[in-house]
Amino acid sequence: MSVSIGITRVILAGVLAISSTSASAAPETTETGEARASDAEAAVGSDGPEGEAADAARAAAITVIEATYGANCGASHGNQTYNLAYSCNGLTYCRYAINHHNIGDPAYGCAKEYTVRWRCMRGDVRSTTVPAEASGKTVTLACDT
Repeated sequence: MSVSIGITRVILAGVLAISSTSASAAPETTETGEARASDAEAAVGSDGPEGEAADAARAAAITVIEATYGANCGASHGNQTYNLAYSCNGLTYCRYAINHHNIGDPAYGCAKEYTVRWRCMRGDVRSTTVPAEASGKTVTLACDT
């Protein structure tokens, strides 16, 4: 029994090593089909023209600071930060579909705005508001490369 456990550990360790070093996997995508930068890509520095282009793209990447659905109706600020950040962080352009069936309704019966503040990695903070009722509309975040 201890022999098979040892073999399993070796095999499992080999699988983990292979999967953790695999940088050729297809990029993760958001609901909108936009490509998301992988951790492996983020760890690679500039090494020639391709690396410099990747560095420029990362320099223009989106970082969501705050996203709120329904602040105009008394909902708590930042109640959608996680959802939007999960979909858009690391991209240079992101169209996010606002859908109360997916994100919840923090103030039933009130037409809600969707407000966003994000930072491009170069440091400039941007913001936008989708007017009420925001559900069923999209919000677009972009950072110029």
